Amino acid sequence: MTLHIRLLELERYLPNVNNDADLQRALGPLKRYCREQTNHALTLAPFSEADRGEAAVVIIGTDKGKIESAVRLLEEWMEATLPGQMLRFEGNWL
Repeated sequence: MTLHIRLLELERYLPNVNNDADLQRALGPLKRYCREQTNHALTLAPFSEADRGEAAVVIIGTDKGKIESAVRLLEEWMEATLPGQMLRFEGNWL
């Protein structure tokens, strides 16, 4: 059995984010979403620039197709749910 790991790095324009507390609040729904998934892990980068937020998500599984489906679902969910706009969304297989 092979374990597949997909690392997703993302950067979003997040209006009205001026400090770490604002960043945590803006990306709170993403934290909850990833916590509800059994194969997702999330880490947020510390606040560094106004109106920007960066995070990394790792999705792990044994079926590459299901991981790719999870990536697409996550991207669609973020566009529909989170404020702002995606600036960068890069995925790499580890």
